[in-house]
Amino acid sequence: MGEAYGILHAPVLDAITTVARTEGIVLYPVYTGRAAAGLMAAVRDGSIRPGERTVLSHTGGLPGLFGHAEAAHRIGRTLRTYP
Repeated sequence: MGEAYGILHAPVLDAITTVARTEGIVLYPVYTGRAAAGLMAAVRDGSIRPGERTVLSHTGGLPGLFGHAEAAHRIGRTLRTYP
């Protein structure tokens, strides 16, 4: 999901903020953020349908967020502007 490793693309930022707002879980922007963005895209395009059992395994990585200062800043700014 996205063009370059470590770059926070819009679908990944959207996935990270959606999961943070709805589940209270902060995802790491490189791996789990991209996995969540892919999962959300699969739901939108119908690859995953309502009622199908689907699992996204988030095994950690939050400390890695702090190695991505620009991503952490954008995520924080996006979460603060939530109505």
